[in-house]
Amino acid sequence: MSATIETLAALLRRYCEDDDEPRDVPRISLAEAVRQGDDPLHILPYFASLGHIVRCLDDLLLINGDDTEDEVHSFRVAEGVAVTVASDGLWLLFEP
Repeated sequence: MSATIETLAALLRRYCEDDDEPRDVPRISLAEAVRQGDDPLHILPYFASLGHIVRCLDDLLLINGDDTEDEVHSFRVAEGVAVTVASDGLWLLFEP
């Protein structure tokens, strides 16, 4: 039996309060972000500063295994990988 991966909308409903749910989560192609070396929330440079080089969507999920990181969290969703910056309540969707 395979698990169904939730959508970005379902993830946001689960993790955000109704009054602070982001309405428009920026979406960016991972390939484009890697080519540019940056993204709207500067996730790729931040990950690189921690020694996590992002080359594919799965690399974005590695931050969840870093016990010293409590600011940034990544989630697999049907549309790609959603990343949140906890203190700011900001979200970004990396698409394949």
